[in-house]
Amino acid sequence: MLFLISFLISGCSFQAPVVRSQELSRKGDFAGAIKVLDGELKKSPNSVPLKSLLAQAYSDYGLALCQDTNKPPKVKYPLAKKQFIKALELNPYLQDAKDMAEMIDKIQDSFKANKVE
Repeated sequence: MLFLISFLISGCSFQAPVVRSQELSRKGDFAGAIKVLDGELKKSPNSVPLKSLLAQAYSDYGLALCQDTNKPPKVKYPLAKKQFIKALELNPYLQDAKDMAEMIDKIQDSFKANKVE
């Protein structure tokens, strides 16, 4: 995947910001990575590679939120779902984001059914 992304953006003016966003993601700064990619997408709103990268960054952030043991489920799951929805708005074919959003819906339904606070 990384090779494909590198190939798609090679020689493009947004290569440095993409590398910077990947470094931020590796460090766990998903919000920072999203900010960088979102800024680049505003400059090139029709860029399919940028849309794909930004969608994946939102999805990765959602996964990180789901795994955050410092936040209670009633806090982290709604935050994560927002990230998955943003990912799907950019790339409706991102199956991981779709699956996770659906899983969160089931978890939240279970909370309601079992009156979990």
